[in-house]
Amino acid sequence: MKKSKIWIRVCVHLLLFIILGVNSSKFDVNPVTDDISRLSVLRQNIPKDYKIPVHYVPEAEGGMCWVKLNVFYLEDSLQDLAHKFGNISSNRKDISIFIQMLQELRLNMGSVEPIMYDFECHYRREMWHTARYFDFVKDFLIAAQNREDSDDCDPPPCPTTPYTVAAEGYLKGARFLPEVVERSLLSLLFIPLLALVFLLVWKVRSRRNEEDLQQNPGAGGLFTGTEWPAPPLDEMSEKNKLNIIETV
Repeated sequence: MKKSKIWIRVCVHLLLFIILGVNSSKFDVNPVTDDISRLSVLRQNIPKDYKIPVHYVPEAEGGMCWVKLNVFYLEDSLQDLAHKFGNISSNRKDISIFIQMLQELRLNMGSVEPIMYDFECHYRREMWHTARYFDFVKDFLIAAQNREDSDDCDPPPCPTTPYTVAAEGYLKGARFLPEVVERSLLSLLFIPLLALVFLLVWKVRSRRNEEDLQQNPGAGGLFTGTEWPAPPLDEMSEKNKLNIIETV
């Protein structure tokens, strides 16, 4: 009887250890602490019209894997934002707290690359104002606290025109238009400059020709033709008479 009681106690202790261990691991994954109140401070310290680049999957498309799909790029976005401030800036220190949260969360999740690859066509690139960005960060941390991510998530069908491709095409078009306008303006400026050059060359040549004519007035006859004086009328009449007599 004593041996059976001992085994029962051992089994109970093992079960309690397993339950507490699982609960503690779930608690470690939870990134939401009292530091989440610092988001409001960051939101006030950064200008409202400042735009922050975001690479994310919408919650409607991510489903139960939404947290796992966004943890890497959100961490990367916060790191880029932290580099905008100096080493002694309070904003950088506050942002580093959330970066550490996301790093711990990502490490406890294990490898996220396979599922990110499956949802690759659903990622979007946008520029968000400060308020919307930190609302997204807050929603993400709350979801990470209350949601149990699943490793088995089926991605929805890819859109016919992926959002990222369309956005990149739009950005390329936006960059291409100023180049076209710039080239057209340069071509328009080239035409009057060319006309001005021809006008200057023509004026220089005309001045040189005038100077040459003034220095050599007789040289102009070579181009305009020489005019020989007509013989006197008396001499012409005498020559005509002699011709008549000779013919008679």
